[in-house]
Amino acid sequence: MSYNVLTFIIGWLIALIVLLGFLALLRYIQYRERMGLLTHGFRPEDLPRRYRNRHILRAGLITSLVGLALTIGLYPLGFLLPPTFTNTPLHLGPWLLPGLIPLGVGAALVISYYLEQTVQTPGSTHNTEDSEQHSHNPHPTKEVAEPRSEPNTEYRDES
Repeated sequence: MSYNVLTFIIGWLIALIVLLGFLALLRYIQYRERMGLLTHGFRPEDLPRRYRNRHILRAGLITSLVGLALTIGLYPLGFLLPPTFTNTPLHLGPWLLPGLIPLGVGAALVISYYLEQTVQTPGSTHNTEDSEQHSHNPHPTKEVAEPRSEPNTEYRDES
């Protein structure tokens, strides 16, 4: 294996380790925040929730991983093409664009998911069905009709 290929693979592995480490750090910070709230007597369920659109994260991960797979799959073309096309360092060229474009779009979607700062404020108006759907409470409260105190006089038996 040549030195350039080894450098390329080690660079991608380092980038992947940094990304996964950052995601683990975000998860740990959320855990510590939750434990801090619990030790001070707050119930995290009672505080305003941040709603994130999980579909954006899923779409971003799928798109970026497909782009990464295409980029890795198309990279060997740089070694198969004639030298007039591959005079660039690390054998990079336009044949990598079909992989790099979805990789960039997916990365942008993942970044936008983590940069989104939508927080539900106590005075905001939301649909009650929507708030119950997003609630993590396994037993949502339901309104129960109170029994009538008056007799029903609408139906009369006239026989």
